[in-house]
Amino acid sequence: MKSNCSGCSRRAVLQGLGLAALAACGNPTEPSGKATACGANLCLDLADPTNKDLTKAGGAMIVDSGTDTIMVVRVSDTQVAAASALCTHDGCENIYTASAMRFDCPCHGSQFSLTGSVLRGPARQPLRVYTATLTGTTITIATS
Repeated sequence: MKSNCSGCSRRAVLQGLGLAALAACGNPTEPSGKATACGANLCLDLADPTNKDLTKAGGAMIVDSGTDTIMVVRVSDTQVAAASALCTHDGCENIYTASAMRFDCPCHGSQFSLTGSVLRGPARQPLRVYTATLTGTTITIATS
């Protein structure tokens, strides 16, 4: 079989394989949550069925702030966390691994803690972290 890629770099071949794998497996993403503006912040109403994944510990959802894509995580019955969902290495959307309590990039393997710090590269910069609070059935994310 003749290759039509006589000048391809190793990186180009690996990227092509990665794209083929994503096409075959689908790109893993978290469900989208429904957030509304509440002053300068974003609020998620946990009584809204759209946000049901955040009603229990280990749940995670993606919300759009207008300036960032934010991953919101229900850490425990009383604690939530929020960080940019976009990997600082190449901009891929992270997924939340509840069993390890970390954000994982499915594109190149970077891992981040809930505080945004890099646990494993190739990413070198931490994720932007947002202050998130849970009061009753409302999660508030400070976006300014």
